[in-house]
Amino acid sequence: MKEAILGAKHKSIRIKELKNYGSSRRPLYTIAVEIELTVSESPDALHKIFTGSGLITRETVPFEVVSNFRGSAGDKTFYSALVVHEGITKKYEVVARDTGGFLRTRIKYEPVVYPEELRLTHPAEFSRMNIEVIEWELHNYKHYFMLLIASKRYESFDMWVKRERGEGEASGFTSIKVNLTESELREKKAPCSWYLKRVSVFEGIDMEEEVRRKIEMG
Repeated sequence: MKEAILGAKHKSIRIKELKNYGSSRRPLYTIAVEIELTVSESPDALHKIFTGSGLITRETVPFEVVSNFRGSAGDKTFYSALVVHEGITKKYEVVARDTGGFLRTRIKYEPVVYPEELRLTHPAEFSRMNIEVIEWELHNYKHYFMLLIASKRYESFDMWVKRERGEGEASGFTSIKVNLTESELREKKAPCSWYLKRVSVFEGIDMEEEVRRKIEMG
């Protein structure tokens, strides 16, 4: 991972859910957190930085069939962006197509890329291919199963990056919004640790540690 290099103009961390669905002896926490930041850098620059941090990879934006892994519990894409390719602005998407699964405990999803002319180009390759990213979003939802029994354990990660025009700021700023949720945690801790490590690219901010402290404060 790359060192923190960004300065955040504004940062907020909010606990959206902190609930024990188990018992005091065997806790099963669901913890949901919302993080909002504003920075000077463009969505395109941030896309390059988060590619370098390991957030935008074939692990988060799959290009082959995956199991129990899609964009969201609803119908969100794995990844969506407004890009400029060969001088033309295009909507790029990687969507999850349900291909079924054994007893619905191992559901397979096939990533489908639009538009057709970019179906072989992964988002991690945009910079190398001189594709500019105007705005983008990333969504991951992983549902875990135990043997043949459907579990309520899941991880959900959503991120939106968009250029905004602030009042009195002619050059504008970029807003970053991140939602993270993890269920059936045995203790109060930062959810989606793998993702938090990869969004910690901000000067003086250890995102996982700051989320952990916020949770401890209740």
